[in-house]
Amino acid sequence: MAQPAGAIDKASWHRLRLLIVATLVLLTVQGWSGDTINIFMIPTTPPTVEQSASGVLQAIINNGPTLIIHAFIGIAILAFAIVILAFALREKPRNVQIPAILGLAMVVSAIIGGILFVLSGFSNGANSAQMGGSFIGAYAFYFIELYSAK
Repeated sequence: MAQPAGAIDKASWHRLRLLIVATLVLLTVQGWSGDTINIFMIPTTPPTVEQSASGVLQAIINNGPTLIIHAFIGIAILAFAIVILAFALREKPRNVQIPAILGLAMVVSAIIGGILFVLSGFSNGANSAQMGGSFIGAYAFYFIELYSAK
């Protein structure tokens, strides 16, 4: 049976909610690993990091598996955020689209802060705060979207 115009497919909503929950779980792991890195793993003497993409990658690799996992999860969160936005844009309700857009913006902001933090030799507190603040923003917007997609 065909759905009426403007009706939202329940299976699509279910998939969207599962993606949002998975993103919130990844964000939780990301927050814990980020705190662990910031508190226990940052070198006391800031290393010199080559100001390039390869310099960032080398600095991440040189600082151990926790930072590698943290970076990988960040990329996974970005991919999930893009897919969530695609679902939200396809389904059309603004109360789901706006948090998806803002959540993605927060994820991108956290990634930018992370890259700049690594480039600073893990010493720029403002970049670290950008990661943390953006993490909180993304968490909040995805909870709002999850509530709106019920």
